[in-house]
Amino acid sequence: MIRIVSHSIKKQNGANINIIIEPVLSQAINNELNFTGVYTLYKDTDKQETDLLDIQDIAPEIGDSKPLIDDKNNPGFLGRITFENDNTEWHYSGGKLPPDEQEQIVAFIKNAK
Repeated sequence: MIRIVSHSIKKQNGANINIIIEPVLSQAINNELNFTGVYTLYKDTDKQETDLLDIQDIAPEIGDSKPLIDDKNNPGFLGRITFENDNTEWHYSGGKLPPDEQEQIVAFIKNAK
């Protein structure tokens, strides 16, 4: 899955929470975008699954863009999931999501590929 999506998971208390799942891409010398195997996770407020065009603002004119917020200072940052070894292994870092919530996100990503 190499597009930004919003997906709902069930919290430990039974409530649903929407998570933005953003694949991290790198730019190759030939200007191709390559997936790094990392997904960054953020809190979302949408009630349904959406794709990039629904959740990302239209890019501003050149020179009008504001610097991005560092994830450590972003209150919506929930961590990262990194896949390795042909997506058979994964690990979570940088956040405080419980293991069962991490597993729900991993299952969604694997099924979305």
